[in-house]
Amino acid sequence: MGDAVEEFQCKSVRVNLWDYAARELPAAEHAAMDSHLDACRDCDRCLADVSSLRTGFRHMPVQPVPPLVETKLRVIASRERSRQLLLQNPGAWLRDKFGRAMMQFDNFLRPYAVPATGGLLTSCLCFSLIAQTLQLRPYLLDLDNDMPIGLYTEMTVDDVSPFDFSKQDVTMELTVDANGAVTDVTPLLQSGSQPTPEQLNLIAGWVLYSTFTPAVRAGQRVSSKRLFAIRHFDVEARQWSPTREIPAEGL
Repeated sequence: MGDAVEEFQCKSVRVNLWDYAARELPAAEHAAMDSHLDACRDCDRCLADVSSLRTGFRHMPVQPVPPLVETKLRVIASRERSRQLLLQNPGAWLRDKFGRAMMQFDNFLRPYAVPATGGLLTSCLCFSLIAQTLQLRPYLLDLDNDMPIGLYTEMTVDDVSPFDFSKQDVTMELTVDANGAVTDVTPLLQSGSQPTPEQLNLIAGWVLYSTFTPAVRAGQRVSSKRLFAIRHFDVEARQWSPTREIPAEGL
């Protein structure tokens, strides 16, 4: 029984040898261990080994902390201190959360900023390259004779031939191309009769010495047809031959 108690005491003493050598035990325990070490040679030899190890550790070269590890430790400490300070100030905590959210949103959009800017610059560059090949029709830039866009304007007579038809009434259908030139003349007579050579010469002379403005559709000059009727009236024994236009559907 005595050996068991002595073994138990030696085991408990050897467990506390490091604290005993460092003088970190309470005074009562330190005094009890002094008494035991004076009487127990085995425990005294263990104390000598512990003291030797402590002396060896004390004389070992000190390894410097790597800069990266030191930086990480400083960052962790700084974050922890900031967290503790924010918990004490609700307003600062809300501002910090809002700043973090804005930073995350900015980081989310940042990868798309460069492709979007590149696409916009590429579009502008391509447009500037093909803009030189675009051609505008001259008459679209005529400010004095502005033409409606998206509407239809019928063909009109600018100048009428000064020659009359010698008291003959004539109705004809004219086809005027996009350049204002007459491409076809069809006399319209009653009862399906054919025009006489004299009437054909009069119509040819009237068309030759008259000028026309072509029809316009959606800002573009187009070919069209129109009916013209020439009638004669006697007014105070004088003859005059006005020209009256009968509209027809444009081509």
